[in-house]
Amino acid sequence: MAAYVSLVGVSHLQSDSFADDPWSNQSQQELTETAMPTSDRQTFAAFLQMVESDSLHADEAIRTVEPTALFVQEVSQDDDSQAAEAREQPSGLTLADVVASLYRSYPEIEQAREINVIASGERVSAYGAYDTKFQAESLSEPTGFYENYRNSLGLARQLWWGGYLSAGYRIGRGEFQPWYGERATHEAGEGKLTWIQPLLRGRALDAERVAVFQASLARAAAGPQLLQQILASSRDATIAYWGWVTSGAVLEAQQELLALAEVRSKQITAGVEAGKFKRVDLIFNEQLIAERKAEVLKAEQKYRSSSIKLSLYLRDSTGNPLVPEDEWLPHQFPSIQSDLQVNLQNELVSAFSRRPEPQILNFQLQQVHWDRRLACNDMLPTLDFVSQASQDVGPPASSKDDKGDFELVIGIQSEVPIQRRKARGKIQSTSAKMRQLNEKIRLVRDKIATEIAIANNRLNLSAQVVEQRETAFRSALDTLTRYRIGFEQGYIDLIYLNLLETKANETEIKLVEAQQDWFLALSELQLSLGLDPLEQAMIIASLPESELVGPGNVPEITIEDDDVPGKRD
Repeated sequence: MAAYVSLVGVSHLQSDSFADDPWSNQSQQELTETAMPTSDRQTFAAFLQMVESDSLHADEAIRTVEPTALFVQEVSQDDDSQAAEAREQPSGLTLADVVASLYRSYPEIEQAREINVIASGERVSAYGAYDTKFQAESLSEPTGFYENYRNSLGLARQLWWGGYLSAGYRIGRGEFQPWYGERATHEAGEGKLTWIQPLLRGRALDAERVAVFQASLARAAAGPQLLQQILASSRDATIAYWGWVTSGAVLEAQQELLALAEVRSKQITAGVEAGKFKRVDLIFNEQLIAERKAEVLKAEQKYRSSSIKLSLYLRDSTGNPLVPEDEWLPHQFPSIQSDLQVNLQNELVSAFSRRPEPQILNFQLQQVHWDRRLACNDMLPTLDFVSQASQDVGPPASSKDDKGDFELVIGIQSEVPIQRRKARGKIQSTSAKMRQLNEKIRLVRDKIATEIAIANNRLNLSAQVVEQRETAFRSALDTLTRYRIGFEQGYIDLIYLNLLETKANETEIKLVEAQQDWFLALSELQLSLGLDPLEQAMIIASLPESELVGPGNVPEITIEDDDVPGKRD
């Protein structure tokens, strides 16, 4: 029975879980303890052990995992032990370390997390339209012909189905104007109950309910917005990380080239003294040393700049930028898997469901849809059922005694704008907005499909570029070794040897850049599929170190003496 090793055995982020902020304070604390060194000087070897020991626990705390196997390489059962031995963790700072730090304390992600809190607050505010209101009033007319006072207490609230309900108690004493006779009550006061219920406009839908629905949609959209920021920040962090690794490898390549000239300087000096080399060769070699030192300084400048840039995403336990130490630089790139394949047709549907952009636009479409439904409801005339019941209690306050009976008022109130331009204009504008959003969704889906196809094509071809760059560099090493022996034996001049060394160095750097391009292409494909960046980074971090030739891994070439160019028989 075959066993499988998954390079991108992927879990994806569930957008629904973001509404409740899957990176809770507890999860952030766990990442704080596992994702970064406790001090700036701690090595990432110790840190890596911490990550490995708690990675499963951290995964459960951070997100819902649904594993799939997009890129799979089959391995025979007999090779399991060899694969396990080969898959040792690479030394140095890994991409998983950077992405874990990003999740924990990157400011833009922290800002995106607050979207959920803001939306929750707006939702609570929208429900405020249905708050029960306590009403109180105390009015007096202590001077004048009609001296009286009025006091009242009551409760009122807007009902969910558009109605209005109020209940209260009032008492009015004194002399009242004849036209305000209803202000007077019996000595024990009056109780009143009022209910207004829309029958047409405002019954099925009103502005208060639409505000609640839209606030709920905004809260649900906070998850995809957070995921969108995570994907964008992870893309930038990945580019910065591989740029740092590449610049470090280029610096090492330039240092190796400089070392060749420095070692040769001693050889030429001895050769000049022995009469084997001319003094001009020594002078020219000193020129090469100066030029190559300048190239080393330029490479170091780029390396330091990339380290500082990486510190924007790599942060310490307090959330401050952390410039990586030189000893954290990986010795080699991770091993490249050249046989990765993705079924575009199968993955497109999953990518559409994972990517946040269509989800965000769908939420916006639903919000505009509620505006349109409200506008359609506003086309209806206002037709409200009104009922009011009141009862005075206690001895009568006046000789008229006209307030003792139970009073009930029921009826209908209606109003309708004849032109109804406000509602018709709102329907027109919201319909156009919905058509706009539908076109945006269609375009976003096309863009996602295009991004996946481009990333997949880039990944496949970049693997072939790496193979060709390695072949070219091995050939350059073979040629350079032959000509270096020829120089030592006096058959080749130093100028030509310098050209070959420079060409070999350029080829070596191109191999480094080709490896960088492959990992950037892999990251781009993973992000375009909407996969969890941290999960993907941990999988990449688990790959063994590459065995490709390059800086720090330049093999010695053995040449037969008869194969030395320029040698005369």
